[in-house]
Amino acid sequence: MATAASLCATAGASAASSLLAPATSTAQCSSSTALFPTSVPSLRAYYPRLLLAFRRPAVAAVADPQGAVLEEEQEQAEQQEGQYDDDDYDDGYEGGRGPAFTAPTRPRTGKAALPLKRDRTRSKRFLEIQKLREGKKEYDVPTAISLMKQMASARFVESAEAHFRMNLDPKYNDQQLRATVNLPKGTGQSVKIAVLTQGEKIDQARAAGADIVGGDDLIEQIKGGFMEFDKLIASPDMMPKVASLGKILGPRGLMPNPKAGTVSPNITQAIEEFKKGKVEYRVDKTGIVHILFGKVDFPEEDLIANFMAVVRSVERNKPSGAKGIYWKTAYLCSSMGPSIKLNIKEMLDYGSESSD
Repeated sequence: MATAASLCATAGASAASSLLAPATSTAQCSSSTALFPTSVPSLRAYYPRLLLAFRRPAVAAVADPQGAVLEEEQEQAEQQEGQYDDDDYDDGYEGGRGPAFTAPTRPRTGKAALPLKRDRTRSKRFLEIQKLREGKKEYDVPTAISLMKQMASARFVESAEAHFRMNLDPKYNDQQLRATVNLPKGTGQSVKIAVLTQGEKIDQARAAGADIVGGDDLIEQIKGGFMEFDKLIASPDMMPKVASLGKILGPRGLMPNPKAGTVSPNITQAIEEFKKGKVEYRVDKTGIVHILFGKVDFPEEDLIANFMAVVRSVERNKPSGAKGIYWKTAYLCSSMGPSIKLNIKEMLDYGSESSD
């Protein structure tokens, strides 16, 4: 503090000797001395003026060293508060302060926009057929197939669906499940197959029953938006050219893949397998496998045969990274009907008995 005072004294002396020094230099030094006292015990007395110096420019602090400006501000604030009384102003909220601020939210899209399960309503048809099964009961395979056929009451022939929740996390490579299964009784659906190949295999694909066959010309048609096929099979020599279609075919699940059996050197065999009832399945990001295994108008024996072929395929292709209990839950249902829960142990035992 003493050093600051001596510096001010030196600066004042130099300013007085200089003809170009401003007239306010002496006042500035005196104000700084008043704001920053040299004695430590006097800090308490000068503390309010320190706050005032930070709230107002230094000139205002010098003009009102006793804090009159601060008192004037307090009086103005009290007068403004008296103009708006909570009793005189009533906006419908307690205290007259208005509603609390809520941050704007983005509109929900996709699955987030769907109503909650407790708010959904079911049709009269669905509610009636739902009474045929017990919600928490676990059924064996023959009983579940028979009950599914009874509950299929839509105006069209519904598909038979199986849904398995597996103990898998597909974000890890060693827990991904993707394979194919040959349904012995077929799918009951006509499959339109397109083949990408070249040379002599073009004639072989047409003779095997392919609906669309082509090479570079078919690739250009797909880039232009042509998607009138259910399966796309490619020979290995065409894969470098098919790679350019990844952004188009990938999101639709039509990209040829060796695991799915859609990339094969034997084009004729691949076409025949898919025509007879070869089905691809995979685990989704939530760890569930969804697969169709026929139509509800199939005989019960055919539906059981197809379903057990699916169960054996899922069990056989168990990923190496699967830990603990592999099967969590299993359900059967028709396209428009309620789900039927299966007993996992009886389902696996029935599969082993039927395979024997």
